[in-house]
Amino acid sequence: MTIFLTILFGFIAGVIGGMGMGGGTFLIPLFQFLDYGQKTIQAINLISFLPMAGVALALHFKNKLVKTNGVLWIIIPAVAFSVLGALLTNSVSPKFLKICFGIFFFGIGGWEMYQSIKKIRQDKKNKVNAEGTNDDKGE
Repeated sequence: MTIFLTILFGFIAGVIGGMGMGGGTFLIPLFQFLDYGQKTIQAINLISFLPMAGVALALHFKNKLVKTNGVLWIIIPAVAFSVLGALLTNSVSPKFLKICFGIFFFGIGGWEMYQSIKKIRQDKKNKVNAEGTNDDKGE
């Protein structure tokens, strides 16, 4: 059953990753149910991310959606801090990693909710303003 669920969760993460959300958002919490260790889950997530990111990057290049100006200012610190994070992960307990991931996901979720509510309010305000403008023109 564990093998079936692992494949199913990988499929779900791949579909969601293909839609642009990021499969790890679901992959990490789903694998918690299978009793994999936190470091194993993070390794699986990183390994599964590479092919999804490669395909997405190729498609974005093909559609001319990638801007390469200043990309080294992002890549160099990202690689450096990824190595640093990997080294720190080896010296931290799995329980602490779970807590940090939980806090991180709650933070991301809260930020996304805030941004969504802000956008909904702005859309409503724009709609009210547009309707008011249309009413004035009709008179």
